[in-house]
Amino acid sequence: MKLGSGPGNRVYATRGLTVGSVTARGEFEPRGDLPNPRVPFSGKQRVNFGPLNRWRTRRLLSPFTGWYTTTNVWAVADGVLLATVGHHLYRSVDDGRSWSHVRELPFDSGPMGSLPTSVCVADGRVFLAEYTFETEPARVLVSEDDGASWRPYLETRDHRHFHGVFSDPYSDTVWATAGDTDEESAIGRLEDGAFRPVGTGSQRWRAVGLAFLPDAVVWGMDCSYAEEVRLFRLPRDAVGEQAPRPEQIGTADASVYYAETVSVDGEEWVALATAAESGVDDTSPAGSVNTCSRSARVLVAGSDSNYEAWHELCSFDRRRTVNEHVSGLPDASAYVFIESTGRGELLVNPFNTATRHGEVLAFGPDDLSALR
Repeated sequence: MKLGSGPGNRVYATRGLTVGSVTARGEFEPRGDLPNPRVPFSGKQRVNFGPLNRWRTRRLLSPFTGWYTTTNVWAVADGVLLATVGHHLYRSVDDGRSWSHVRELPFDSGPMGSLPTSVCVADGRVFLAEYTFETEPARVLVSEDDGASWRPYLETRDHRHFHGVFSDPYSDTVWATAGDTDEESAIGRLEDGAFRPVGTGSQRWRAVGLAFLPDAVVWGMDCSYAEEVRLFRLPRDAVGEQAPRPEQIGTADASVYYAETVSVDGEEWVALATAAESGVDDTSPAGSVNTCSRSARVLVAGSDSNYEAWHELCSFDRRRTVNEHVSGLPDASAYVFIESTGRGELLVNPFNTATRHGEVLAFGPDDLSALR
């Protein structure tokens, strides 16, 4: 099971081509299946759609490749869901029971089509950041009818691709993250059909997820070859400066991917999830090596420490595979997907890990408070 997103207390997930919800006990409750899209493409792609995306196939391949995922799901309105399977985009208007294919994303998109952080809702519009490689420009799409139809919001060659789009709960703005080289890496905002970087030009501005606080934005570096992966805080009063300098508030031993905030008894906690990546970043400088730990972790910090005392909430080692010992064969990274709920819980979903793979673990207010 791979965690998706959901409003309030309802959280969605995928299991192969099946979309469902996560019960209060962390169990997967299936709702409907994502169909093979009725679009003209080559026979090989049609054959691959079912076998390569089904849970049973992934299970058979997992000793060799590790567990990989090709699906995402997001809730964008009451009963309206979006999902991707590779570069196919789907929409459901009955809470995931039935699905229609609404758009093809670029063929050179990543395995999931877009990253889990690539959809947000703001001001009655849905934004989707494509995750393309090399041949297509970096692009953000926008929908004004809950995902039924789409048009380009912006295109740029200044960045390789966008990692995510995020609605800022404390301001009427949409933020985005982009990568991957120093020059391509940026954190900024979407304004008037353009991406306007707040900061850019180095790996400190290469991020996937963002955590929003009343007075700051928090993230961690997405850099698997850095000698030190740093965690940063940018005060809101520094946004708009010509060359803002984010404050370093901690370190991690692997790239940071996902970010959430959790409110517990009036205190805001920030959770950052790292990834145990495999292989060497193909945009890294010549001679670089992967410096990531083999463990994917969830790090948390509370407002009582001004987000400077980081605690390890949990960690999971990446699953060992046959392919990691054979050069040139695919070997999946390990991730921890996270989602906060309206119950003051943080849901943690380790994926491609030696233990607890695919489970959804709930950490409640008492678990966080105990870390003080």
